Amino acid sequence: MATFNAAITKELNLERITARTSELTTEEPLLKPSPWQWRLILFLIYLTSLLNGYDVSNVANIQASVYEAFGHIELLPWVALSYTMGAVAVTPMVRRVVETFDTKVLYTIFYVLFIVACTVSGSATSIYAVIVGRALMGLSYTGVYQMNLNLVSVFADAQEAARIAGMVGMFWAVGIIVGPFISAGFAENSVTTWRWAFYINLPFLGVLLCLTTFCLSPYTVRSTTSRPDSLLSMDFVGGALHCAISILLPCALIMSGISWSWNSSSTIITWVFLAIIFIVYIVQQKYALLTSSKNRVFPVDALTHRIAGLAALGAACSGITYAISLYYLPLFYAFVRGASPLEAAVHVIPFICFFILSIILASIALPLVGYYAPFFALAGILMLVGGVLMTTITSATSDRTIFGYQVLLAIGVGLIFSNAYSVANASLKRPGERIAAAALFNMASFSGICLALAVAGSLYHNVGMLLLQKELAQYGLDRVYISEALAGVASPAFQANARILESLQETVSIVVSSLFYIVVFAGAVCLLASLMMRWEKLDFKPKAEQEGDGEERDNVIQLTIPSSSPP
Repeated sequence: MATFNAAITKELNLERITARTSELTTEEPLLKPSPWQWRLILFLIYLTSLLNGYDVSNVANIQASVYEAFGHIELLPWVALSYTMGAVAVTPMVRRVVETFDTKVLYTIFYVLFIVACTVSGSATSIYAVIVGRALMGLSYTGVYQMNLNLVSVFADAQEAARIAGMVGMFWAVGIIVGPFISAGFAENSVTTWRWAFYINLPFLGVLLCLTTFCLSPYTVRSTTSRPDSLLSMDFVGGALHCAISILLPCALIMSGISWSWNSSSTIITWVFLAIIFIVYIVQQKYALLTSSKNRVFPVDALTHRIAGLAALGAACSGITYAISLYYLPLFYAFVRGASPLEAAVHVIPFICFFILSIILASIALPLVGYYAPFFALAGILMLVGGVLMTTITSATSDRTIFGYQVLLAIGVGLIFSNAYSVANASLKRPGERIAAAALFNMASFSGICLALAVAGSLYHNVGMLLLQKELAQYGLDRVYISEALAGVASPAFQANARILESLQETVSIVVSSLFYIVVFAGAVCLLASLMMRWEKLDFKPKAEQEGDGEERDNVIQLTIPSSSPP
């Protein structure tokens, strides 16, 4: 009887796992990798997160060197912005591709593309090549990151997913820390130059490529349709519209007032086209025009899910706060305190350290507490208060005071930066829903960073230009000199006159402090989102179908290797 009951229990466990994953694959049941394969996957996830953090921040201190090499001051903001813009533009289509093709093959393709992108930026002969290479880096990373999230969403229970998300956030933050230091060190060395800020990626990518090629087993998250049918059913119209919006919006924000006058035909046409495409995109996705509801490129179902949608909104707010703090505080120290690139990077270490600490503690506390809304509420309050305080900083504000304000922002961002994904993942039951939520989280995080950099870049240059032109009208300085100075490029006109240099420092102080009103807005939105959440407790413990005695789990949880026969 005992043997019979054990056999029945084992069969039921297998049926539950098969049913749980039936909407994703027509092959064998979607089963967990063996322990060593899972450790390899986690290593890939953590190392790519480290590289992503580095590549997001590595251009912060080398933009002046890039300008000195190629000129084109009007294109300099794109050096930083192109990475996140490339990621945002392709995430929806990448999600569909990842659901269709073998993970091992896609990892290999995206790593090779990443290597090519780093080589293009490092060996660039023009600023256009640097920008294109950065955009390709963002595209390739978002493909890797989406596959990472998919594997965690499918194979990890809610508790483990929360822990992995915390580790991903920690490695990402470590990459952000070392990015400005490493790139500035290369840029200040006459032998390596700024180009090695990109080349340094290559050995790490080589390791990842070798491990993927020789150690990772094939795996596919498949729908119930064949691969050709899946390709034909993709929402290419929605993907094209999403990509167009992701490019046009930053373009309109950055170019208007800087390269184009606000009343020029280029500015007007760009904004009009952007509005038209945005409206068409919303209508097309809402009514599933030229596609089906199931195949829409945007994860609409995840967005309309109360918990997942609000959590993604929180992730976007944390991305906005991160971007403003990490990109513009170094500018404040460089201009107002006269800090070198390395010294400016040192001054934001308090933000990074407390950011990492907050991510780690929050990822541990969330599964234990279970209540997620308080994390978002506290994060919103800290970002709101910290943002308000940062708007008051001036050239006379002490470093100790600014450090304190940074700590408030860092803790607020860290509370939800990774936990937003963990909450969405725990609130959804089926792997297909979790994968959609992962794509939404990916888009929200990068969209927050991209939008913040575009809006802040536009305000910084436009407002800074107006203030300096008014302040320095008597000196008759050319707009090019003012643009160079605002970009952090040494200008003889500013260095030769103490009065002009003082005006520049005061103007940058005013403009940078004003940019933190964007953080105030993000904090208020995050707080509002928390008030719209249910103050309920989520279960982060492993689900019943993932439990059972060790013998059954060993027999069931093994990685399936798809056959080589066509679908």
